[in-house]
Parts: sequence; C-alpha cells; structure tokens
Amino acid sequence: MDPERAREARRLLDRYLVEVVERFGLCPWAAPARARGEVRIEVVDPEDAAAALDRFIADSGAAIGLVVMPDFDGGPVALRRRRDALLQARGSTIALADFHPTASLDATDAARVVPFLRRAPDPLLQAVRHLTLAGLRRSVDALSPRDQAAVLAGKAVVRPRDPVEQVAITNLTTVHAHLDALVEVLDDISRDRDHTYARLAGRSVHAGDGEQDPDHGARGW
Repeated sequence: MDPERAREARRLLDRYLVEVVERFGLCPWAAPARARGEVRIEVVDPEDAAAALDRFIADSGAAIGLVVMPDFDGGPVALRRRRDALLQARGSTIALADFHPTASLDATDAARVVPFLRRAPDPLLQAVRHLTLAGLRRSVDALSPRDQAAVLAGKAVVRPRDPVEQVAITNLTTVHAHLDALVEVLDDISRDRDHTYARLAGRSVHAGDGEQDPDHGARGW
C-alpha cells in the first residue's frame, strides 16, 4: 500500500467517522470507544485483510477494528462475499460488517437503510468481538431496581429492546429527519475521495514519465 494513499484513506475515514457516524449519532459506542483508544484502524491491500483481522483479534485492548481497503475492486455484493469468506475461520470470535461507498438508499425499513449509512469513503470491514456484543446486550437486559420490584410484585415489565436492533430503528428515524444533510456530507466525502485519488494517480503517472531507463542507450532505441 502506497503510504500517501494510506494516509489519505485514513483522513477520509476520519471525515466519515466524525462528520457522519458521530455527528448523526449512528453508533452510540463509536465516539466513546475512540476516546478510550479502543478503535484499531488499518489501511491495507485487499489480500492483507485477513492478517489485519487476526491482529485485531489478538489485541485485547481493541473494541472495534476497521480494515480499510481502498484498492478493493468490486461492488457491495463482492465485498459481502469477501466478508463471508473471512468469517469462515473467524466467525466464532468476531462479527464483521461491510461498508461500501456505492451502497444505495432504501429507507423503507430499519434493516434496508443500513447499507446507505455504511457508505464509507472506501470499502471496509468493521470487526467487533462477539463477547463485546454480548456484554452490550447483558447491560441492557439487566432490569432496574424499580422493574425488579415490579416483577416481584407480579406486574408485567416491558424489557428493553436489543441494543443493536434499537440502533437500527433510531437510525431509520434519523435518516427520515436528516436525509438531505446526510446525503450532502456523504456526497462531499465521495467527491473528496475521487479528487484525492485522482491527484495521487496523476502524481504517480507524472513521476513515471520523468524516470530514465538506464538501459535505453544500450538498447539503441
């Protein structure tokens, strides 16, 4: 991975995390995890994604892993297939979510709107341990002292909704309320990405044009 391309991919991802995920509250755990230094981000060539995931699994201090693949050559379906292939050896340990910049918008229900909100600037995979997800669910499932007393008194208590499901429902409401603002910032990040990578590609081409072939004179061209 070209170091400058990797730096720019990281910059673009930071824009998405701050201007989209945190600004619109799409993941209530993202900002706290980042503040605690529990987010691990790697920008890698697609063939190195497996090794990056294994490093995340081995890092006991990491809560969220983001494996960014700017050079992944494929659409959302191809990325999901890559995700599934990587999970074959790791699915008992981690859950993987796929993010792709070309995902389309379908806001008819909470599940269908998820790909649109995962329109990261580059294809990426987000890793979270099953143990972490289980801990989130346990913290929500625990009844408050007031509800415990109600249960002991024989009263019906509405249990909290699964936290992951609740986030999806909340995000659907957010999309309906702030769709124009979301589209505006996502499109701006996409334009930033296109401009940045085109500039880097032009730099690479120009550098190649200026190189001298040391064997040129010997070949008599």
